[in-house]
Amino acid sequence: MAHDAYICYDDNDRKVCDAVDEVFRENGIKSWIKSRDFSSDDPADITKAIEASKCFILIYSEVSKDDNYVITETDIAFSRNIPIIVFNIDDSLIKGNLEFILENQDKINSFPNSKKQLGALVKKTSEYIGKPVGKPKVNSKSVNVLDIINPKRKENNIKKYIAIAIPIAVVLVLIYLFVIIPMGQNTTEDGVFSMNITDVDVSPGSNYKYTVYGQSYNMPADSGNYLMNIRFLDENGYKVFEVNSTADEFKSGIICSYDLKEDNITNVAFKLIDLNNNVLSEQNYVME
Repeated sequence: MAHDAYICYDDNDRKVCDAVDEVFRENGIKSWIKSRDFSSDDPADITKAIEASKCFILIYSEVSKDDNYVITETDIAFSRNIPIIVFNIDDSLIKGNLEFILENQDKINSFPNSKKQLGALVKKTSEYIGKPVGKPKVNSKSVNVLDIINPKRKENNIKKYIAIAIPIAVVLVLIYLFVIIPMGQNTTEDGVFSMNITDVDVSPGSNYKYTVYGQSYNMPADSGNYLMNIRFLDENGYKVFEVNSTADEFKSGIICSYDLKEDNITNVAFKLIDLNNNVLSEQNYVME
């Protein structure tokens, strides 16, 4: 079978060779590999396959660089003036027996971005064989094979985590700035301190006794430094009565209790502030 490129590899790198071969086939590049295409015991067939190639792909790694078969095949390609592309898969330095041969050859690392680097290998190979491609097709299966042995995978994972964490952090900050703070929750040394009205009871008597019940969250030890403002409003929104006190007066679920002559209270407006007049909690309670 006529082929475009010869892929040279050590048996330990067979999975990488198969991954590259699959990507080549996706992009219309026919490759020759020993595991599939070498059908006899005659070494001359390998030499013929190399000579018939328009490009020689060397899967370079710590194990392949000292493999005698790899060295011999690369030397044959070099002596026949066949373009050689070194595809380095584990950051091994080019030295030893292949250093002179590969000194001026094209070199492509499989990392840090396996998909991008496989695409680069396809484009360079397609140029040498006279079948240039536009945007290379790179399947996820082949990418995963290279990702597993990627010497930069830990660094890549950290970058991925950072890329994920930053948007989450931004969202949390925005929630705090535009949701939590507008709802009236500020952070003190004791945590998020806020208060709200849970119920208002009206009991008739010589006057009308209004008892305002509420609950607090993380009330600080210095609660006397936090001020409560409570306004009793009629149906027109006019203030009928107003109470100002400190948060430390909040006892046993009761915020305040007062006798009023009017029974036309429809709303109770509540506000909790600190000494700098920052609003911690704010609520408009509608009477039932």
